[in-house]
Amino acid sequence: MKGFSLRSPITLATAFSVLALVLAFVTLSRGIRAEAESWRWVAHTREVLQQIQAAHTLTSEAESAQRGFLLTNNESFATAFSQARADLTREVRLLDALTSDNPQQQRLLPELEALLDQRMLLLERVLARARAGAAPDAATLEEGRQIKLRILAQARAMRDEEERLLVMRERAAERARRELVLAVGLVAGLAVFLVVMLWLLSHRYTARLRFGQARLDATLRSIGDGVIAADAQGRVRMLNPVAQELTGLTERAADGKALDQLLDLRSDAGAALTPAAAQGAIAPPILRAADGREFAVELSMRPIAPPDGPAEGTVVVLRDVSERSARQRALAESEANYRYTIELNPQIPWKAGPGGALVDVSERLLVLTGKPRAALLEEGWAAVADPADLAAMQTAWKRALASGRSYDLEHRIRTAQGETRWMRSRASPRRAADGAVIAWYGLTEDIHARKKAELALLTREGELRDRLVQLDTISRAVPVCLGYIAPDGRLLEMNEALAQFLGPGAAAGIGRPLAEQLPGPLAGPFTLAMQQVRRERRPLAELAFSTGEAPAPRRDWVGGFYPAIEHGELRGVVLALLDVSPLKAAQRELEEANLLLERRIEERTARLADANAELRAFAHTVAHDLRAPLRNLEGFASALLEDESERMSEDGRMFARRIVAAATRMDRLITDLLAYSRLARAEVHLERVELASVMQAVLRDLESAVAAAHARIEVDPGLPAVRGNAAILVQVLANLVGNAIKFVAPGVAPEVAVGALRAENTVELWIEDNGIGIAPEHHEQVFGVFERLHGQEQYPGTGIGLAIVRKGVERMGGSVAIKAGARGGARFELRLPAADIQHKGTHE
Repeated sequence: MKGFSLRSPITLATAFSVLALVLAFVTLSRGIRAEAESWRWVAHTREVLQQIQAAHTLTSEAESAQRGFLLTNNESFATAFSQARADLTREVRLLDALTSDNPQQQRLLPELEALLDQRMLLLERVLARARAGAAPDAATLEEGRQIKLRILAQARAMRDEEERLLVMRERAAERARRELVLAVGLVAGLAVFLVVMLWLLSHRYTARLRFGQARLDATLRSIGDGVIAADAQGRVRMLNPVAQELTGLTERAADGKALDQLLDLRSDAGAALTPAAAQGAIAPPILRAADGREFAVELSMRPIAPPDGPAEGTVVVLRDVSERSARQRALAESEANYRYTIELNPQIPWKAGPGGALVDVSERLLVLTGKPRAALLEEGWAAVADPADLAAMQTAWKRALASGRSYDLEHRIRTAQGETRWMRSRASPRRAADGAVIAWYGLTEDIHARKKAELALLTREGELRDRLVQLDTISRAVPVCLGYIAPDGRLLEMNEALAQFLGPGAAAGIGRPLAEQLPGPLAGPFTLAMQQVRRERRPLAELAFSTGEAPAPRRDWVGGFYPAIEHGELRGVVLALLDVSPLKAAQRELEEANLLLERRIEERTARLADANAELRAFAHTVAHDLRAPLRNLEGFASALLEDESERMSEDGRMFARRIVAAATRMDRLITDLLAYSRLARAEVHLERVELASVMQAVLRDLESAVAAAHARIEVDPGLPAVRGNAAILVQVLANLVGNAIKFVAPGVAPEVAVGALRAENTVELWIEDNGIGIAPEHHEQVFGVFERLHGQEQYPGTGIGLAIVRKGVERMGGSVAIKAGARGGARFELRLPAADIQHKGTHE
């Protein structure tokens, strides 16, 4: 790879940084897995507790159903008893599977299962006696009471065991979380350190490259030979001023031309030569410039190539070797040659008379300043000098004229572009044989870049002095003990904090080994750390030390050793010591506070479990006790319509039909409320679910509604799999498709389209219809419980369906949104995790 080298400092630093970050992230990933495993066991323990409570609740339901049958002799209570017993058997089996990893619970569970079977058998005997018309005897009731007490004791023992495991596993999970937080902090700190290190290396390497490039460019443009640089294709990319003079083209005009096109070379005989052929010619070839001038030149070519790579271009050097003999040329030609010679000089020549007035100036000065020659000769330097420097220039020039000594001054002039540039003008007198000055010859040099660099250097020096003062002030003000130590361990400098730590007479310790001045507990670790720094040439940070022995108070310290390395040689070591005794004390207080917080969380968790049990009992009451009167009301009203319809008035029949409709609507409302409650509080098992299978189940459930509405349902055959719960997905999609069929304008046949797209780690499932749509301002409102946008007579419903949709999707880790559909109706978009994102698990 071009420009790549394993010996490059940046390459080595980058490789080291990548390796360090990979190791750090491996450690971090292990911590994440450990924390996830700990919290999985916590969730497992909570599930066992819920299962124990469920078994107890089903036992109570069976007893309630038995008592209801004894009191009312209603067979519905006997059916409820049978259902509760079947559910209890299933729950006990599930509890057995959940506690298979716990030998203690496996020993307790068989006895509990046997007691539950005895209790159910006893309840069945009582039911059988009741059907036979006999009342239960006192012995049977007493036996049932004793069995119930034993069941409660056994369940309490199992609950105590699981609560003990819950406390232990929550503590382990919290430990894993703290370790993960620490690992994240360490990885972040390491990443910041590596980024800063790479930036410093890159900055230093780039500065060296820029300096080398600037030095090479200045050299090429200041030498007296013509230099032309071409790229690998032979296209010209650079001409120095001499080469521009020899070719008669500016650098901009020559850029991109081929070397053969730029250099018009011919032999003495007039034959055309290529640059390569001209390089080996015995007689100097003739170079014809673009303006017609001809030069006898010496030409050499060298490839531009790195030591281990192909050529990247070519450098051509031209030297003018034309003979200029004053004896063979006329005075005009001599003057022209003289002008050409001085124009090639990077400095600007000028001439003044003995009185100091300008008599001749270089063409380059005219181009630089934009002044006509006549104006410059008439006004002198005042025409181009910066007003701020004019007085100093005139004073120095008058002093040189009066003394006859050389003139040398740095000043500024104004250019044709309106810029101000720094120049250096020098002049020396030419004297006659008698010593009288007959003329002044001067050179003006453009020193703007050098002057700008000098001014920048002065500014930088001032900033550095200010920075040194700031650093000195900081080192004196901070409570950190700072010292600069020689490689042999001698103390060279220290701040006031270190002097106070060393005690009286610390100033006399400058130049002496610091190990001899430190307290005993610090001397040994200090010596070992210095040896390691000298050996490894790398910083040592966060080293812990302790001082003080009873009865003196203990003091905790954190130290760092930072080597100062210049050109690979260890110049010294910066020592930093920080007293962290208050921090350690605060850390101990924080740990005690965390323990107190954990106890409070455990107490609150127990209260929350009790509240959940009460909520489940209330839901059971709503499901059974409140719906029974509704069914009776609906049944009696329906019977009234069927049996007494002819004897009733039209108003009576209308009132009866309204009673039936209201009871039906109330029953649906209770059913939807229970479904919403179960979604909100039940544990949801997530697994791989095929959306195609879910849609088949939904269409089977809605087959009659689809046929009645003459609806057309389009389902994408390539529906992907998601990570979710099949029962909840059926309920959610049934609500959405059912709404799409119901909410259409009168006389319009419903059209529903169902499709899905895979986007990275999620699946976007959409249901679009041609219904009446939902205004944007109601997109959030319709997901609330009992929220309806239309009257019951126009579009019947409970107002809970979309609330169930959102709650079900959120319980599966997804989201739902509404947009305007392309068919004129609404478009519901469900985002669910893809099936291959996470293994089977639960979502609470």
